[in-house]
Order: sequence, then C-alpha cells, then structure tokens
Amino acid sequence: MPFVSDFESAIEYIEENLTVDIDFNMVAQKAKCSTYHFQRMFSSLIGIPLSEYIRRRRITLAAIEIQNSDTKIIDIALKYGYDSHSSFTRAFQLIQGVTPSKARIDGVPLMAYPPLTFQFILKGVEAMQYKIVETQPYKVFGMDVVQTDGWTPDKFLENADRVIENGSHDAINTAAGFPGLAQEMIAKNQWDVTKIHLLQAIHFWDEAGNRYFMYGWELPETRLNNQFKILEIPFTSWIVITVQLDGDRSVINRCYNDLYVNWFPTSGYEQAPGRPIIEKYSAKNAELWMPIIKK
Repeated sequence: MPFVSDFESAIEYIEENLTVDIDFNMVAQKAKCSTYHFQRMFSSLIGIPLSEYIRRRRITLAAIEIQNSDTKIIDIALKYGYDSHSSFTRAFQLIQGVTPSKARIDGVPLMAYPPLTFQFILKGVEAMQYKIVETQPYKVFGMDVVQTDGWTPDKFLENADRVIENGSHDAINTAAGFPGLAQEMIAKNQWDVTKIHLLQAIHFWDEAGNRYFMYGWELPETRLNNQFKILEIPFTSWIVITVQLDGDRSVINRCYNDLYVNWFPTSGYEQAPGRPIIEKYSAKNAELWMPIIKK
C-alpha cells in the first residue's frame, strides 16, 4: 500500500529527529501531502495531535535515559527540546505521573509510548457512497463549543448526551426553526429518532491548530442572540460519504479512516485548510462532509 509506506516514512523521519526541532513541513513531505492535511489525517487516524505524539515519544525516551543512566536530568531535558528544568518536569509529570527525579527511584513504574507501526487487515466493509459537492458561501451556527484535541469516540458520545440533557440540543433546533423535543422525549422515556431533527456535528480549528466541536445547523434568517457561535464557510468543494447507520453511529469513524487511507491517496485531492468538517445525521443515514482541494 503506497499510503502505508508514505506514512511510515513520515514516522521514521520523526523518530530520527526526536532530539532536534522537527520540521512539520518535512514530515508532511515524507507522507506526500500538505502539512495541514497530514496533521488532520494524523489526528483522525491516531486519535491524538501530531505534536502530542512527538511529546509522548520524547518523554518516553527521556524516561528510559533517566532510569538507565547517571546523566543529569537537565542535560536529558535539553537533549529532548526542553529549555528549562521546570518545563521538562511539568511535561514529564503530565505523562508519567511522577517527577523526573522520582523516576530514578528503583521500582517506579513509567509509561512507554512506542513508535507507531501499521498493520492493515483487508476485509469487507459497509457500502459507502461518494460524491463531490460544491457549495456557495454560507454560515453555520451552534453552541456549547468544546475543545476536542485527544478526544475518543466515547468522549463524543458523552458530549452528545450532555448537549441533550442540558437543553442545548433543543435550543439549537428552536433557533433553526425546528421543534425542540429532545428533553421532553428523554423525560418521558419516549426517545424516537425518527421524530427529532438530529443536529449536524461540526468540527473546526482555530489559527493555532486547536480542534473544536459543536452541534448546529445552517444559519437561519432570523436574528440569533450571542449565546451561539457562528462560522462562515466560503465557497467549498466537499467529498461527501453517505453510509447507513443501522443504529451504530460509530460507523462515521470508519468513514474517516476510509477517506484518509483509501480515497485521498489516489484521488488527487487533500483536506482543505480553514474549513470545518461536518457530519450530518438522519434516522437511517449519516453523511460525512470533508472539505477538499486539488493537490
């Protein structure tokens, strides 16, 4: 698989440069894609941002040196890119749960994050419909914006329950001109997915690359109050995947993997910067709207 060999080249470059500043542009070149696309692809496939993976690898190697050498901790900190004892201690303790000095005590258990390896098993998957769609500039809105770097699928499911229980789901639907029925259904134990307008799940990033998430809709003509977040989406080309849910929302996660592993490497496209990813749900189907540009 060309995708696997390209991705492995990127990981090998990271491993060879853990003691120096890592050029994310060079990492992306090894994977034969843009820096923006590689960072988003990495986060989606691996579950953590690229910067966090590098940090965990450096702290893993630093911990091995601390436990197996007499090298001064400050020298190890400098080797792995930390310019002070305090900044290294904070990063080390966040991952290892102990300070570097305590890590030198015999018998102290430490976390180890090995380099990424790849093993793809070919098997039958759900049928997925692909199409490319272009949209004129428009706006979306939502509320309860949360930062989601490092979130697991279970964390998103927990957030979905919270948004329903705290009334945000109903507030967004009402603002969009739909009935707000979620809380009433839950209170009466009468949840019926066919009778409710399921919100769009909107993933977006700030200029620093931090990932955020909210539920929402296209912006209505009516005026909204300031409790809502509004995003402007310029003219955009999308690759849209439609898949049957069959009661299993986790299938949307497999759509991401299918895009990054199978469609992008052979399509001549990559993920477009500065635009959100949108998941649209109905009672039976889900649609993944991924913004794209030609390479």
